[in-house]
Amino acid sequence: MSPIYLLSCAFIVIASLMLGCEVRVRNVPHTVEYRSSLACEPSPQECPWANLERQAKFTALVNCLLSGATFFRIDDSQTTNGSEPSLVTPIEPRYGYERATDHGAGQACSVQKTVCQVASRHERELTWATCGTEPVKDAALRGGNTLTHADRLTESIVVTGRLSEGTDEFHSPHGLDGPDHFYTFALAQRTRMEIAVAANTSRWSDAVGLTRAAWQPALYLLSADGAMLKEGHVFRAGVTSLFPAELEPGTYYLVVDSSIREWSRGDGFYRLYVGFHEEVMDPLVP
Repeated sequence: MSPIYLLSCAFIVIASLMLGCEVRVRNVPHTVEYRSSLACEPSPQECPWANLERQAKFTALVNCLLSGATFFRIDDSQTTNGSEPSLVTPIEPRYGYERATDHGAGQACSVQKTVCQVASRHERELTWATCGTEPVKDAALRGGNTLTHADRLTESIVVTGRLSEGTDEFHSPHGLDGPDHFYTFALAQRTRMEIAVAANTSRWSDAVGLTRAAWQPALYLLSADGAMLKEGHVFRAGVTSLFPAELEPGTYYLVVDSSIREWSRGDGFYRLYVGFHEEVMDPLVP
């Protein structure tokens, strides 16, 4: 940020105060890109647009979560106490989706087929999706309280849980001292997996482009016998991820965990994203 810009901002603030004007920080809409998979059809009229739009909206939701836009608040003095908590939901772009139908584009389809895809245009932010909110009361809460009663996931999904409804079953030396939830999934073949968990409340400063969260959920991947396979890495404030990785066939468990010190500062709500064969997150890492 240039010194001239900072000086100009300071001058505006000082001038406003001298003139008795009230300076209010305005919320800045947060937008994300989105993209569906490709479909190859004989003609544009046969493209499965409704299904592709559902895929695109799902990737927009995941991108909102990964960016920390679970519930943006600008003013640190504002909290969710006393008000109805909200969850992130992408708002469909005002200017609609881009529908790419170039024949044989990028050799994704044969020259006799039409490439069908719903995607934002990287160079036109007007086509991006806005990260909005919806009442948490409209969301079904998920998460098992023990390893033997783990919540089973069978498809790419974003689920909502609240750790205040859980107990501390995943103890040290691997687990933390706060409440936790358990999930499980089974793979019949080698599968690319994307897994991330986001705390519900984040605070955003548009001045410095910084996201902060009251607490940081922990994330663990366990084998069928409960052995530790992978610990979550902090992706950004309030978001923890198990970076994309390919897993061998078998049964796995996920643990969303918390520490009492951190969890008690938040509302306990979290959003868990589990993607089977998805490519929303960064490329694979070892």
